[in-house]
Amino acid sequence: MTDPDEVPHDVRASLDQLLAEARAAAERGDADTARALLDTAETVASKKLPSGERRDRVRWGCAAALDALPNGDLAAAYATATADAVAEPNP
Repeated sequence: MTDPDEVPHDVRASLDQLLAEARAAAERGDADTARALLDTAETVASKKLPSGERRDRVRWGCAAALDALPNGDLAAAYATATADAVAEPNP
């Protein structure tokens, strides 16, 4: 039986990639690319993660990273923390 809060493999892979690329873009000062990637990650989380604490945390983390831009270091830290929330077994 599957845990209802378990993140499907393809969704986890997509979010991991989007958040890693957003972090890298923020670190190099490319706020436009970071913003686009974070917007996409937030959309994926909203549409593909089951309702619950994990989805809320990922959406909040994306929004916080977006709000932090153009401060690339802070946005990158939020993107990293958000990726960690995706990877957690269950919040």
